[in-house]
Amino acid sequence: MKWFAVLGLAAVFSAQAAPEMCFTKAGQDFGIDPRLLMAHSIQESRMRNNALNTKSSGGTHDVCNMQINSSHFNQLKIFNITRERLLKNPCICIYTGAWIEARNFRQYGRNWDSVGMYNTGPSPKLIKQRREYAAIIKSIYRVLIARDEVYAAMSQQNKKTPAPESFLSADVNTVSK
Repeated sequence: MKWFAVLGLAAVFSAQAAPEMCFTKAGQDFGIDPRLLMAHSIQESRMRNNALNTKSSGGTHDVCNMQINSSHFNQLKIFNITRERLLKNPCICIYTGAWIEARNFRQYGRNWDSVGMYNTGPSPKLIKQRREYAAIIKSIYRVLIARDEVYAAMSQQNKKTPAPESFLSADVNTVSK
């Protein structure tokens, strides 16, 4: 029974760790901060890979945690990436989102306007919406950076203050009596 509980916990933590590793790996492969990719996923779908949006403009729809627009599907066929694969595999979805972001950076530069194009595309008519979206992504991104800085500081603090020997020995002595 104990092993079943341990295996269950391991499965839960593995399932949660897998998407995090996908953001990291996709970010490394495409030269994009993984936290920026994660910010898109948080805004687009609250990181839910089964997310669907059938109300996009121009008769298109968006799928998976990165909300990949169906306008990209023809290009993605070259890589054997389909709507179904995007919905079934969070890592494929994250890599596809990274591919779109990297393409925006190559074409339009590494700036917040290009980040906004992830949602709106490059149309000059959508500059207001693009900048609003970029501002949202920027704020989420900053929170993720702050989170990592807090975790790093906490980790350093824990390394500097080892558990007191007297506490451990007192605890052991109490148990053995």
